[in-house]
Order: sequence, then C-alpha cells, then structure tokens
Amino acid sequence: MNNSSGLGLRERKRARTSEVIHVAAAELALERGLDAATIEAISDRAGVSTRTFFNYFPTKEDAVLGIDEVAVSAELDKVRGCDGDLFLALFDLITALFEATGGGIKSDLKRDVIRKYPHLMTRQMVRVAELEDRLSAIVAGWLAKDARFAEQTEAEHLEAARIILGVSLATVRITMKKWASDPDPATGPPASAAPRETYERAIATLGTVMEKLR
Repeated sequence: MNNSSGLGLRERKRARTSEVIHVAAAELALERGLDAATIEAISDRAGVSTRTFFNYFPTKEDAVLGIDEVAVSAELDKVRGCDGDLFLALFDLITALFEATGGGIKSDLKRDVIRKYPHLMTRQMVRVAELEDRLSAIVAGWLAKDARFAEQTEAEHLEAARIILGVSLATVRITMKKWASDPDPATGPPASAAPRETYERAIATLGTVMEKLR
C-alpha cells in the first residue's frame, strides 16, 4: 500500500488514483498482453476517464511501470542526508524513485511485468537518467558536507557526483535485472531487500576491481 502518512487529503487522493491506474495497467498487461492494454482499457478498469489517465501518466508504459512524474518530483524534493555509505544512499534514493507511487503489492506487480516485458526496465532506467541534473545536485550536496571532499570546489563536487551517478545507474540496471529475473521470488528475501543486497555486492566487486587495476 502507499505510504501516505503526512500527506494532505488532496495528495492522498492523488496517490490512491495513481495506484489504481497503475495496478489496472499492470494487471491488464499481464493478463492480456502489453498491446491489448490500451489506454482506454486501462482507464475503463481503473474507473477513470482517459483525460484523468493523462493527468497521471503520459503513456501506457509509464502507467504499467507506475512512473508518476508528480510523485517522483515530490520524492526528489525531500530533504535527504547521507550519513553512511554514499553509494547505498544513492541506491536508496533511486529505489525510492522507482517506488515513488507505492510499494508492497506493487513491487511484486512491477517485478512480474518486467520479467514478462524486460524492455520496460530500459524505459524505467531512461526515465531515471533523465533526472540526472537533479540527482547529481543531490549527490554533490552530500559531497560538499563530506570532510574527505572539503578541499574540492563546487564544480569538482558536481563533476564527481556525475561520475558517481553514472556508475550507480549502471550498477542499478544490472541489479534490477537480476531482481526481476529471480526464478522464485516467493522464497527469497523481501522485494525491497534483495536488490539492495545485490547492489551492495556489485559495488564491493567494483571496488575490488578498481583496486586491482591501479
């Protein structure tokens, strides 16, 4: 279910409608196929007009994935700190963008959809990459508060942030593909935990490789 604590009535209503449309789109794609999951069919199952559909999602693919631009923007606007591992903090932020309009059952739906239509993962990663400037600014802010980067300029923080983001996005892409292709997710760790653990191992492997290449 959506975590709507702290949201006003209008925001909660929007979150509920967004989730209803997303669930309808994902279920239709799984039941009838992506081509048959038309905007009209999705709207009909969700009990909304096509005009309302477009108030939430620009395309049916975004609806199937649950990418709500307003919710994503709100997630980015949250004040975030980085108290520990920067790469893990960035992974948590990117994951929050993936799940901006919900979690729980929607995570399972998203996994099923991506397993059936793997090209949609590429679309989701592209949408996250389109937020590069905002994500880089957040990471640069973390670096500016890190004593290890105290001697760097603002421009150097931003350059480093873009490099870190690029590495993270590539690693997240691999991580999420492994998560989506899990042959038996019911017996594995929770959907929110498995990708993070895989990502952490991937970053550790990257660190080992970089050390050996120096």
